[in-house]
Amino acid sequence: MKMPSLKLADYLNGCASFLACLAPYINLTHTGEGVRCRLTLPDGTYVTVIGKDEPHVVLKLMSELVSVMPHTQHEEQNEKLSVSTIQPVVDSQVRETIMHSEVKAKQMDEATRKAREQIGVTTKVSLLDEIDQVAKSRGVPRSVAARDLLQDGLNRFDRESRTKSTSTLLAEYERKANDFSGAKTQNWSIRAERRLVMKARLTAGEYERSTSLFVNGLLAEALSHCPTAVALAQKSPVISEASVMMAVKAINGVRGPKAKTIAIEAGLGENRALAQMILSGSVFAPARVLRKMADFLQVPIDAFSVALERCFASQSLPSFKATEGKPEVDLRRKPWDVAVKELQLPANEEARLLQLEG
Repeated sequence: MKMPSLKLADYLNGCASFLACLAPYINLTHTGEGVRCRLTLPDGTYVTVIGKDEPHVVLKLMSELVSVMPHTQHEEQNEKLSVSTIQPVVDSQVRETIMHSEVKAKQMDEATRKAREQIGVTTKVSLLDEIDQVAKSRGVPRSVAARDLLQDGLNRFDRESRTKSTSTLLAEYERKANDFSGAKTQNWSIRAERRLVMKARLTAGEYERSTSLFVNGLLAEALSHCPTAVALAQKSPVISEASVMMAVKAINGVRGPKAKTIAIEAGLGENRALAQMILSGSVFAPARVLRKMADFLQVPIDAFSVALERCFASQSLPSFKATEGKPEVDLRRKPWDVAVKELQLPANEEARLLQLEG
């Protein structure tokens, strides 16, 4: 049986339709090296290629996909057969792909639009309250307002990262998130389109940030430009920069040997080491301890909480000269119970300090 010949246009249309199916899982980024393309595979891994422009990136992506395709034993056996034997099978598969690719692409696009995924995020309660106020003002659920703010934050990050250092930009976003009042946090989730969720996760990973931390900064940045949020903030008390700087100065004044005095005043006994960790911002101290420290320093508790976060964020990382491996540096603030137990205090003193959290 004679197989109908396929024209070059048929192959090109088939390739175009195939790329349309992959579009929701592709992320393009313009870098100094050119255009970076990252494709997320079904098993969670991804393929990354770089080209001088988008056409070259497409060619490299197609080549890379061919190289990572799994080869079964049956396929290896077919490679040993003559070209004339396997040619009808190949032509049949290509023709079937071309005939149905557009239908499959439309079905996948429709499924992608309906699909939703979740991002778990930990934010300050005050930040979440502001999102709720924005949602109430717009007459929409929190989920819709949070999704819109996340999209706006990502868009702003994409635009500003073209002209600003990404490390500086991320530091600004994280500072805005930390500047929200209070120390109490809450775990919640954002449900959004798969493409938006994947972009947030992949971008966070690219800059070595957790998804929660990255999204936290995006939400804070979006809220700082949201007219509704700005109007609401003007009606509520705001922590002034001057009060935060005054709190930072007061904290720096009691570090070192003087920390023993504030430890006693805060109910920590003579445990100067624990007081030092709290003043450096590396430990989530109980609210009653923070309030006693703030009263001792004669600074507002909200400004004191923000100042502690600034102290932790601004601490310098040690440089390592090890050639094989590097010591681990904890970039996260420790929970109270972990910090207390690491001190290996007598059992009765450890129990007393742990009860402060209750």
